[in-house]
This record gives sequence, C-alpha cells and structure tokens, in this order.
Amino acid sequence: MARGNASVPAMEMTKWFDTNYHFIVPELGPDVKFTYASHKAVNEYKEANALGADTVPVLVGPFTFLSLSKPAKGVEKTFPKLSLLDKILPVYKEVIADLKAAGASAIQFDEPVLVMDLESHQLEAFANAYSELESSLAGLHVIIETYFADVPQEAYKTLTSLNAVSGFGFDLVRGAKTLDLIKGGFPAGKFLYAGVVDGRNIWA
Repeated sequence: MARGNASVPAMEMTKWFDTNYHFIVPELGPDVKFTYASHKAVNEYKEANALGADTVPVLVGPFTFLSLSKPAKGVEKTFPKLSLLDKILPVYKEVIADLKAAGASAIQFDEPVLVMDLESHQLEAFANAYSELESSLAGLHVIIETYFADVPQEAYKTLTSLNAVSGFGFDLVRGAKTLDLIKGGFPAGKFLYAGVVDGRNIWA
C-alpha cells in the first residue's frame, strides 16, 4: 500500500496536517465494506495491562478518518465521504466492546479535523456519529482530542455539547482563541485536557 509494486501503484501519502509525519490516504467509495480486521488497539492495551500499566487506548475518530480520505479511482470526486459513517460506526462499536471486555476504563478519539473550517452539515454528521456511539461508550471515560490549531466557535459548541464525552482536549499553545472559548463557557462536570507543551519546540 505504501510502496506499490510493478502492477499496483502506491497509495497516496500526505502530511498529517502541518507536521513532518505522513499517512496513507484511505481510498473510499459507496461500495466499500468496513471490517474489524486489525486488533492492534486491543492487543496493545492487553499487553500494557499485563505489565501493570493501565493505559488509555487512542483511536483516530471516525469523523477525521472519513474526512481525510479521498474518493477511490473511478468514484466521483464529489462523493460525500461522510455518508459512510453508518457503515464504519459498527466497526468502532466492535473495537469499543473489545476494549471494554479487556478492562479499559477510558478511551480517546483523536478528531483534529475539528480545527478546520467545517460546514454545518459536517458538524451535524460529527455530532450524530457520537450520538450513535453513546450506548456503546457507556461506562467509559471518553476523551476527544483536537490539536494543531484553534477550534472554531461552532465546532467548539458542537464538541462540548456531546453527552457521551466526559473530557475534551485542546491545543492551547497554538490555540489561544480556543482558550478564550473555554473561558467563555466550559460544560460543568467535564474534564479539560490542556495542551500546554509546544510539541514543535525541540527544547520543550
């Protein structure tokens, strides 16, 4: 997938936001079928747990996964990738169930796409996705992390209104405006995870 071969071209690799890290861009279409193929998150949680470390498994959130994908070859460029949320959420539910069965008490979803300029229908799809996961997440301490930039006001309001989520993480080094939003109103009874270390500063 990353390198290709004589008969299959390599999949596109692009920068993870503005970092020097890259990811292989998923290629999706209306006929894609998602399956629970990799048990990496659960296996690594169990491995750490056996060594006496109670970790917090981190998954790329479904909204960010689909938003950063691209239409596969032969699929219209205008294909609405978020229309696949109904297909991918059952797989997330399976992973969550396995993590709960393994003893996980907390889980983190990374949703950095929330720092981008999103339209109202995109934010609605994001909120609906976590509403759909709500019953599966019951009993877990659920964290959603954003990073790399400020979170726009509408995205902040949508994010902090989610019932299933008990903690929110923000980059407060490059997100000074987000700090103003937090000061202006943060939901009672929720946890704030404050990103205060400059990850780009080698002396940090």
